[in-house]
Amino acid sequence: MTFALDPSLPPALYPLAWLVGSWEGSGAVHHRPDAPAEGAPPADAAADGPGRDRRIEQRLDCVPQADGTLAWTSLIHELDDPAPLPPTSAFARQDAPSPAAGSGERRLLMKEQGIWSVGELLPGQDLAAAERARPGDPAAVLSYRLQARFTRDGVEHDWAGEVRGPRIQLARRSTDPTREPSALSARPAIEETRMFGYVSGRLMWLWERRSDDAEQGLIPYLSLELNRV
Repeated sequence: MTFALDPSLPPALYPLAWLVGSWEGSGAVHHRPDAPAEGAPPADAAADGPGRDRRIEQRLDCVPQADGTLAWTSLIHELDDPAPLPPTSAFARQDAPSPAAGSGERRLLMKEQGIWSVGELLPGQDLAAAERARPGDPAAVLSYRLQARFTRDGVEHDWAGEVRGPRIQLARRSTDPTREPSALSARPAIEETRMFGYVSGRLMWLWERRSDDAEQGLIPYLSLELNRV
């Protein structure tokens, strides 16, 4: 991966250096048949039958802060057009019928602000070996704890995960006291995940949400591919 490292970047943000900057791109949103689109009237989600995929466009700004955190500002608009299906799309299905063309109408799907912070090295990381390793050697890549707080419509959600090289994994666990813990641990069940990757100069990320169908588990909600502005 290649990118220009800002010499003024706080050292605490070095693991996220590849995410810093402004990004624009497009992708797909999936509206479940049992839930309306955010900010849309209830009838909108089922307008085309059992769920629907639509094109979205995102403007993303990731700005370093003096306290060593990273500010995140995301604007996502939905277009009344079929979702694009690039090779990396989580929505591609071999048996899916060709979607009908839409009106092209554009509306704000969501505005989100957040703060990211990088924590300590995860257990089992060999810092000394990483410092001795040559660039490109897998031994030079370390995993750090990562926390993020995203705010939409005045509601804050806390996420936790890790950053390892050009990859990020985040998860948000349920705060609903009626939600049963996961089968593998006593911790609350995971409600949502976000996965980010820096590939060939592009930012690709996927947001998954828990389905109401327990057998389905997490299902794609947003899938995007962004270019650095």
